[in-house]
Amino acid sequence: MKNVTYACLLFCCVVAAVAASPVFAQTTSPSVVKELVATWQRAATDIIDVAQAMPEEKYAYKPTPEIATFRDQLVHVAGIAQRFIDSAKGTKSESGQAHKDMTKAEVIGLLKQTLQTGQEMLGSLTDAQLLEQVKFPFGDRMVTRFTFWLGPLYQVRNHHGQLVVYLRMNGIVPPTTARRPA
Repeated sequence: MKNVTYACLLFCCVVAAVAASPVFAQTTSPSVVKELVATWQRAATDIIDVAQAMPEEKYAYKPTPEIATFRDQLVHVAGIAQRFIDSAKGTKSESGQAHKDMTKAEVIGLLKQTLQTGQEMLGSLTDAQLLEQVKFPFGDRMVTRFTFWLGPLYQVRNHHGQLVVYLRMNGIVPPTTARRPA
């Protein structure tokens, strides 16, 4: 019995020593920027997947005459994200070709480029910079840089939700639904 007790004690000491070693220590501290970038990546992936799921011939689809087409919604998302990017850089982009003439590949390319630029800009920030005050691109108000970057993120998520309905109305299972385990 004594040997079993010593063996258990030795085992517990070894486990405690290994658990306390640098190998198991957390090597990176939590970061709001990293979490925001990860959220941005997920949102970008989701809306780009939706854009890819809709057949090109349905890019002019709109559920009712008074609302935006599928293409219009996607170009709007890219445009809003670009406006935030421009505001953060202190620049203004020139508007590109008329979006009604854009192909599916061009719309997806625009989305990818714009959302990647936003992600890179976010990733270059520090947590401390997220607390700095900046001018919001709409209206005349100051917000934290964190709140500033929630603007385009909100737009991506909002329009993703709307576009999921467009897919469903065309008999297409949204990619986020298709990825769920059965």
